[in-house]
Amino acid sequence: MTTSPPGVHRAASTGLPRPTTVPAAGGRRVSPRPVAVLIALSAAIAGCSPRDAIRSPGEDAATVGTVTLLAINDVYRIEGVDGGTVGGLARVRSLRQDLERDHPELLLLHAGDFLYPSLLSDTYDGAQMVDLMNRLDGDPGGFDARMVVTFGNHEFEKQRLAQASLLEERIRESQFTWLGSDLEWATGEDGAAAVEAPNLVRSTTIESNGLRVGIFSVSTDERHPEYVERFSDRALVTRRLSQALRDAGADLVIALTHLPAPEDLALMEATALDGPDLVIGGHEHARTAEQSTDGRWLLKADADARSATLVRLTLRADGSVDTLHEFLDLGPAVEPDADAAQRTRWWLDRHQAEYCAERDEGAGCLDVVVGTTSVRLLAEENHIRRFETNLGNWVADRARELFPDAEVALINAGSLRLNQDIPAGPIRVRVLEELFAYPNKLVALTVDAATLRAALLRSVENWTGSGAFLQVSGIAFRFDPQATGDQRVRDITLLDRGAPLREGDEVTVVTWDFLHGGGDDYTMWTEIAPRTLDLDFAQHIRQLLESQDEPIAPTVEGRICNLSEATALEPCLAMPRDQR
Repeated sequence: MTTSPPGVHRAASTGLPRPTTVPAAGGRRVSPRPVAVLIALSAAIAGCSPRDAIRSPGEDAATVGTVTLLAINDVYRIEGVDGGTVGGLARVRSLRQDLERDHPELLLLHAGDFLYPSLLSDTYDGAQMVDLMNRLDGDPGGFDARMVVTFGNHEFEKQRLAQASLLEERIRESQFTWLGSDLEWATGEDGAAAVEAPNLVRSTTIESNGLRVGIFSVSTDERHPEYVERFSDRALVTRRLSQALRDAGADLVIALTHLPAPEDLALMEATALDGPDLVIGGHEHARTAEQSTDGRWLLKADADARSATLVRLTLRADGSVDTLHEFLDLGPAVEPDADAAQRTRWWLDRHQAEYCAERDEGAGCLDVVVGTTSVRLLAEENHIRRFETNLGNWVADRARELFPDAEVALINAGSLRLNQDIPAGPIRVRVLEELFAYPNKLVALTVDAATLRAALLRSVENWTGSGAFLQVSGIAFRFDPQATGDQRVRDITLLDRGAPLREGDEVTVVTWDFLHGGGDDYTMWTEIAPRTLDLDFAQHIRQLLESQDEPIAPTVEGRICNLSEATALEPCLAMPRDQR
């Protein structure tokens, strides 16, 4: 499995082979898959606008039709990141409007995770996000028939049965289609589903450029709220709905998923002959372009609309499908849509006024400076969810020092929700509130060597920007992304002892109660009795920063020593075998 590097996928200069056809199975029409797939030239390199970059080179006699779609996933902030200069829904609106000049029947897909978590959603439960998404077609009051979304795990942040009505309210407010193909909703005594709305369906078919595009969804069961009876078998749902959509006349079938990439690929392999033509996914927060063994694409954009995925699907007369894709960066060069930007500002100003009033603090309290840093603190998710970072070290150190007997602290990067670096200079209240989005409590556990090793192996199990990746304190180890199984982690060293971790060792580890309870699949220690610290960690960090006379200046020390080519020569605190 390979994750596409930053940048734009480019076509080989030697030319591209034609797609081949996978034969139908069981007499059922199957949309054949290409073995070789066309890949787009960068708009920036070509010196043209994004909408020019994906124009057809000319009509092919063998072409039945072409569909163009734009996709985003895992967007938590209406305003974007990096001080609003990157991402944000006003830029998505601008990009969509630009593309629609040449592709008026463009489809817009969102692969889940947008209602939560965010600082604004703590107050508005995602109402601000739905409001801005309703404006992505320029008509906030009209239904957007070409926009389709699905459920990510964070749509289920509110998990109690009594909170089902809140999710239903957000869905009913939405002027677009929601897909819940694999969700079996709990029912009440009257037989009514706990969540239902006219725009919540199992699948949908949209006509675009003369082709009928069938879309269904698959969502992760990482969070299982009380109002969802069950998550249906993924492979079964995929086969049945792919067939049902094709039987109903769909020319192309797309799966809109919110799953870890390895699970997406496993699903694609399990449904090779009777699955979708394309998978548009979410859950990973870094742009991803993977192919199944039969040539179908799995595509995901960067989180928080740092980028969007632009795709063109061309159906050929022989039944094969060409897939052309490109990642479009939504940075400062993309001018935000004025109306959407104004509405974003309205929500931000409203929230700050209400936040400060509720806490009896002065106007603009979220912009108050609480500390300073003399170095850039790395919190952007492509870094903090894959590598040791100076911010991760600093947070883990602060957690460990709260338990005097603790030797190790393990903090999952998914709990540090900023997704943008903190520049050298002032640290404001808003940054801390966004960084610590969850009210997690710290716990201390006494674990054996096998349990600690299992936790580190879980951390690097899915090295594609997963929130399960750990930032650590008091421990160092080497990690080989190319290895498999237990060989991915080696040379585990307890830094206070100055010694390697040995069989029979017992270690006091500090972590979140979320991880102790099995969150992010850290199930290895759920039966170990914890010591819980009843402390608001975010408030503790604020008070700590306010008490500092000097700026903080954490560094990357070599606690997590990645053996990939780019970082293998960096300093490492883990003790190699020949020094033990």
